Amino acid sequence: MKSSRWLRWTAVAAISAAIALLVLRSGRSSAMEQRLARYRAAGQPTTLAELDAFYTAVPPAENAAPTLLEAIGGWRSIADTNLATAVNGPRYPRSGEPWPLPMLAAARAELAANADPLADLHAALARPRSRYPVNFGSGVNLALAHLAPLKKTAQTICLEARLAAETGEPARATDALLASLRAARTLEEEPLLISYLVRIAMNAITMDATEAVLSRTQLSEDQLATLQRAFVAAEATNHLGRAFIGERCLASDYFNLPTTQRAKLVAAGAPTTNPGDWKGVAEAALSQLYNISGFKGRDRGYCFDRLDELIEAGARPRTEMQGRQAQFEAELLRFVGQRTSILLPVSRMTLPAMVKVPAKELRSVATLRCAQAAMAIERWRLAHDKTLPSSLDALVPGFLTAVPIDPMDGQLVRFRPLTKGYVIYSFGEDGKDDGGLEFSQRPKDKTGNAVLPGRFDYTFTVAR
Repeated sequence: MKSSRWLRWTAVAAISAAIALLVLRSGRSSAMEQRLARYRAAGQPTTLAELDAFYTAVPPAENAAPTLLEAIGGWRSIADTNLATAVNGPRYPRSGEPWPLPMLAAARAELAANADPLADLHAALARPRSRYPVNFGSGVNLALAHLAPLKKTAQTICLEARLAAETGEPARATDALLASLRAARTLEEEPLLISYLVRIAMNAITMDATEAVLSRTQLSEDQLATLQRAFVAAEATNHLGRAFIGERCLASDYFNLPTTQRAKLVAAGAPTTNPGDWKGVAEAALSQLYNISGFKGRDRGYCFDRLDELIEAGARPRTEMQGRQAQFEAELLRFVGQRTSILLPVSRMTLPAMVKVPAKELRSVATLRCAQAAMAIERWRLAHDKTLPSSLDALVPGFLTAVPIDPMDGQLVRFRPLTKGYVIYSFGEDGKDDGGLEFSQRPKDKTGNAVLPGRFDYTFTVAR
């Protein structure tokens, strides 16, 4: 009798627990549907198909992407290690210093041998819009084969700009710099984080080349004003939030993967186990438990909460981003430090890689603003017999509508004359004024390691 009663109570308890679990899961499912509806109401995609439509279609006659990829695909490098763009090549000389003759000869030979692809690159970049052949339906297997050629495009066009400055061709140098900035902007609508980071890298390549050009040759008022507007446009089209909207769609697809496929990706980062062996069976069992226990819903909710924070941060003033990054990083450290975080494996696997992205955004914006101020200084020098202004305030309103704000601390970007030229700079990662100290010029010990690794500023230096 007691055994029968115990079995009945056990059955009742099990059924009650199952019902409670189903109610809990139903509530979470309803909350997620409401969340997805809010995203759609805000004009944001929630599925890969919607993400594909979010990446605006471009008529073939206006699309720079196919022609650009074809042009850079036709580039045939003949350069050896005398070129800084070669894999094992030397670094470019510091701004203001002449090129070694072997590097100069190699650059001339490289561009001469690829005159047709170079002309095709410029022709492609004259088209107003771009969309690259991205198959969002591939989900976690999304291929982005166009990104490496695009970075090569920036390096190639900036080689042309640097060589033109060395050989006294300011108009050609300016056209090349503008083309490189346009190449980066071909990615501005692509709603993916990796595409966004490649665009930042391409802008950085262009700004390095611009420092070199201004340090080696004099540009005209029209050329400088055009470059200044282009750097303003490069900052205005940074879309951090848009990139994370795409990542949220990819994450949503990840949660919707078949149980066994997601289990293998979570367990190993790649499909490496055989579903028929003991490890594959164990992974499938754990994934089923992850589904029915409600932890999948909690994982998805936590992941979306953090991505929503990054999307919202992208729409806020840049001066607020540093504080928001600190909050995001502190929350992730708290989360990862908890033993229970292993129960939310997708969040634990994907979110930590995004911690430093806002810092990259801040550095890009800071240096773009420094570049804008440098164009204004160069215009001042033309109008004032090559002399430097006493301060950046003197550039307003004739050459700047306002002195750019340093996004690192909310103050104005800094300006310091040098023995030869000047530096415009923003506070670096340490949040301190290091006097315009460039990353490459940090003090080093006898072993070549930086004495104070974090002590440097974000700089734009002209040595002329």
